[in-house]
Amino acid sequence: MKVSKHKFLPVMVLGALALSLCGGIAMAGNERDDDKDRQRSTARDFLRLEVRPIAIGHHGVGPNSGTDPALPIENTVDSVRLAYREGARVVEVDVQLTQDGRLAVFHDDFLSDFTCIHSLTLNQLQRRLSYVPELHEVLEVARHFNKKAGDDLGGILIIELKAFSPHCDPGDELEQALVSAVVPEVEKAKMADQVIFDSFSPALLYLAEQTAPEIPRELDISGLQLLSPSQIQAITGLPVTIINKKNSLGLTWAEIGPVFRLPGYASAQQFLATGMAVNVRIVGGELDFLGPAEQQQPGSGAAFVAAAHSLGLRVFADPANTEADWNFFASLGVDAIYSVIPLGVHLQPVIPDP
Repeated sequence: MKVSKHKFLPVMVLGALALSLCGGIAMAGNERDDDKDRQRSTARDFLRLEVRPIAIGHHGVGPNSGTDPALPIENTVDSVRLAYREGARVVEVDVQLTQDGRLAVFHDDFLSDFTCIHSLTLNQLQRRLSYVPELHEVLEVARHFNKKAGDDLGGILIIELKAFSPHCDPGDELEQALVSAVVPEVEKAKMADQVIFDSFSPALLYLAEQTAPEIPRELDISGLQLLSPSQIQAITGLPVTIINKKNSLGLTWAEIGPVFRLPGYASAQQFLATGMAVNVRIVGGELDFLGPAEQQQPGSGAAFVAAAHSLGLRVFADPANTEADWNFFASLGVDAIYSVIPLGVHLQPVIPDP
C-alpha cells in the first residue's frame, strides 16, 4: 500500500484561522532542435497571466499508483506526455534523490515497504519499479512541448522538492544535496526559464533561492500545519515531536511519526510572512486547508487568497479531482489549480497569447 504524505484531512479546527482572515529522449520524439532562435513561453509568462484559474497537470494527468489501468501511472514519462498532449500548459511532478546522486521522479521518499529511495541506486530502484523515470527524461518532454508551443504558453514544469521524512533523513542532512542535484539538471536541460520549484518546506525553497534565484518558487501549506500537536496526534494517530531544525527560518518544526518533518504556523498570516521572507512568487493551499476554513467561516478562503494577492503573490490550489473541487477553488479566486487532466483543461478559461 502506498504511503502518501498529505492525506490526513483535518476537518474541524480552523475556526481561528477563518475568523482572523475574515477580520483582517524518446518521449519527446525525434524532432530536431534546429529552431533555437524561436520565441519560447516561460514560467514568468504563466505567472503574468490575467485569466484564472489555469489547470496544472497533477503528477501528469493525475494521481494514479497503478489502481486505474486506463491511465498512466503518476509521475511517469507517459503521464507527463499525455497531460501536455491533452492540453495542459503546466504539469507538476515530484523528485527524489537516489543513493548514487541521481534524480528519480517519485512521490514519496520511501517505497510501500518503507525502503528509502536514498538507500537505493537508480538502477536498484528501477529494478523494483521499472516505470520510475529520471528527472532529465521529464524535463526533455517539457522542453519538447515548450518548443512546440512556440509563442503560446506551454511546456511549463513545476518540480516539487519533497520535504524529507524523519524515517529516511533522521539527521536532517539531505536538503542541500537535493537542491544541488536538481538545479544543474534543470540548467543542463536549458529549462531554467520554464521551471518552477514547489515545496511544503520553506527551508528547501530558501536553499533553492540561494542556488538558483532566477527560478520562481512556490511555498505550500496543508491544514495539518495549523494544528496543535495534540490535534495532529488525534487526527493522524502518530506521535508529534518538536525538533530543533538545522535551518528553521525562525519557525517551529515538528516530526510527525516517521513520515513528516514540517514547520507549523501559528496563523495563515505567519505562513504568508514566511513565503515573503523566502521570496516566493506563489503560495499554494491544500484542499484540507482551504476547505475547513470555508466550512468554519464562509469567505475566509477568499480572504486568504485576497491577502496573498495584496502581497503580490499568486495563489495555487490542490487538488481538483472533480468538477466540484475545481468550482470550489475557482470561487475563491485562485490563479491556478492542480487538477486531473483533461478535466482542468476543459474547465479553465481561454488562455491568451503571453
